[in-house]
Amino acid sequence: MAGHKTTAPPKVAAPPSPDASAFSPDGELFAAVFDRRVQVWRTRGGEIIEGWTDPIASPDDSYSCIACCSVQKKHKKDGNLIIVAVGTTNGQVLAINSTGVIWKSVTHTCKVVSLHFAKHGRVLYTAGVDGIICEFNSRTGESKDLIKASKKPINSFTISHDEKFMGVSSKITRLFSVSEKKEILRIPSDAGPIQLVSVSDDGRFLASYVDNQKEVQIWSCDHNSCTAVSTASLAMQNQPKIVDCTKSSSYGDGGIVLAVSKKGVAHVWHLQTLSQEAVLSTKISVKNSHDKRGRIPIISAKLCDASEDNTVKVHVAFGSPNILQFKVVDLDDTCKDINLVAEYDAASQDMVSLQERNLVQETEANSKEDAEPVLQENTNPSDQGKTKKRTSSVLDSTNDTIKEVNPEYNLDEPTMEEKLASLNLLNKSETTKEQSPSLAPPSADSVHILLKQALRADDHTELLNCLYNRDEKVIVKSISLLTPADVMKLLKFFVLLIQSRGAKLVCLLPWLQALLCRHMSSIVSQESSLLLLNSLYQLIDARTSTFKSALQLSTTLDYLFSEVADDESAEEATPPIIYEDKDTDDENSEVDAMETDGDSQDQELGDVTDASEHSDGSEIMSD
Repeated sequence: MAGHKTTAPPKVAAPPSPDASAFSPDGELFAAVFDRRVQVWRTRGGEIIEGWTDPIASPDDSYSCIACCSVQKKHKKDGNLIIVAVGTTNGQVLAINSTGVIWKSVTHTCKVVSLHFAKHGRVLYTAGVDGIICEFNSRTGESKDLIKASKKPINSFTISHDEKFMGVSSKITRLFSVSEKKEILRIPSDAGPIQLVSVSDDGRFLASYVDNQKEVQIWSCDHNSCTAVSTASLAMQNQPKIVDCTKSSSYGDGGIVLAVSKKGVAHVWHLQTLSQEAVLSTKISVKNSHDKRGRIPIISAKLCDASEDNTVKVHVAFGSPNILQFKVVDLDDTCKDINLVAEYDAASQDMVSLQERNLVQETEANSKEDAEPVLQENTNPSDQGKTKKRTSSVLDSTNDTIKEVNPEYNLDEPTMEEKLASLNLLNKSETTKEQSPSLAPPSADSVHILLKQALRADDHTELLNCLYNRDEKVIVKSISLLTPADVMKLLKFFVLLIQSRGAKLVCLLPWLQALLCRHMSSIVSQESSLLLLNSLYQLIDARTSTFKSALQLSTTLDYLFSEVADDESAEEATPPIIYEDKDTDDENSEVDAMETDGDSQDQELGDVTDASEHSDGSEIMSD
């Protein structure tokens, strides 16, 4: 209609990219460095299994690459050992396991550009800008071999899936044999130095990327003549940041190529022949779970090894630093684009729980029932043709808050009264009166929702109402479902509230204990937590430092009070003696008053005269 403007939905900011990330050779593990914290995820379940905060412990150094692998222990019954290797810009290589850093190496004189595990994780290959490739024992850090691969800086280093060939890109790109450590052939660099390179399983072809170009180049390799020829160029909309390739189980003369653009979209080409130019790529992208409009960039992707069923599978990792999600995508020959849907909004680092989803569905159903009578009663012709919007609910406001770009408090969020009014709970007095006797106390499934809303609305009153719940199960579950952003907000509120005394502090302590026990690793990984934890420590230290003197004072007071109480009990046996001192004038006034009373009663009661009133001191009685 005229006059109505369509407002474009706000763009959701992309989550921060890791400093370095990589899948394990089998795709079962994923390692990444976010904000100087190294973490390892299991791709099947998506849970974090290991984490280390800044293992290099050098503010002048930074992380440049990472690799991870599951290494079998000496005894099979002991299971596997997870080893993570990280390279730095200063040339250090560190190997880490669950116990911490197990060895360091400074073989490289400058930046380490790539790390790769081989031989079931027993061997670690490293490549540096200094043109050297090193082979280490991954358990001990012992250097097994050293190859001077290039006189010029190495841009990229890769090992084929079958671990038989190595590709080294520099000013001149070379293909090496892993077993013989010898150069097989060279690739010309007419278009410029190759920045990314990947080698197929059998070494028949390579995939490469030259800087500032939006295409992936395919090279056919002839090991007999030691030559490589460019056979195809695979176009992309953006420059790639990851390139991978492997042989095809369906086409003997073809291959499979994967490239992930810097915008976070994966492209997969299934080539029937290496010279196939006009081939469409299958695009893999990730959408937000709420509006399905915003796109979440793919952090990393890796081709699975060729399977017997001739299917192409791709490991995909996407999400935020705190919550990563992993998918294994099966591709077919239709080349149809695949849109994955995230189960959470990665930009706000929040996960939608199953209970919230069920409540959303129930709320939608209830709101539709409430909306039907309204539509039937609306018979105004001027209102016909207008679409009735569903009444917003409390959970709608929660979802809107989840989509926020800025993780700070949402000042535009409606108040609790407005949320309850939207659910028609305040206006329906009869319904409220009928249901009020059967209302159950808040449960763990509802308190955590109210807690999140109060945190994002900065509603201290509602936060206190949540803290007054002393149920241990409710506290543990509500704290466990908080995101790292909400954890920091709640910690700030606790530090502010802990300065008070009385019932508030008593209710606060179990919540604070649960928060520190459940989220300490997430808290210490953020720089802003240093000031909060320092303030908390100073407050606790100030309170506990007075315990000894307060105990001495309390003991002394108890002792003195007991003696006072004993003295009072002994004195209660003797009745008190009260002495009243009266002046002469007071006595005379009393006597005068008595005489006046006596004169008025002479005729009825007779005269009684005090002897002190006569000079002779005799007593006179009148009948």
